[in-house]
Amino acid sequence: MNQITNNRIMIVGGDSHFTYLMQQFVRTSAHLIVMANLGDDVLAMAKGNKPVAIVLEVDPSEAVGWRTLQALKADSQAAKIPVIACSWQDEEARSHAEGADIYLRMPILYTDFSAALGNILAKEQNE
Repeated sequence: MNQITNNRIMIVGGDSHFTYLMQQFVRTSAHLIVMANLGDDVLAMAKGNKPVAIVLEVDPSEAVGWRTLQALKADSQAAKIPVIACSWQDEEARSHAEGADIYLRMPILYTDFSAALGNILAKEQNE
């Protein structure tokens, strides 16, 4: 899978402010958007849409984000999709332990998002 044939980014979140901001960032990066709410069948959506990356809201008080990350990384097809985990709390160590490729602490600046996405796409092109 490469950026030329698939330029979808999947945004998964429960907070409308988070999902709105991520939509604006993804639009600025000229990628298509696939939206999912926490609690949706994110695994099936990811496998069906094959996004180049998933931006996932994780919150220590809401286990659904962590379960979503675990389900994605436990599936042989979905595990290959890079995940950018985002949280208001300092969850970097946990997000990496759970399989996230990149962690961003909220509030997220566009420059940080753009750099994270650039790293993912550069890594993918080198594979």
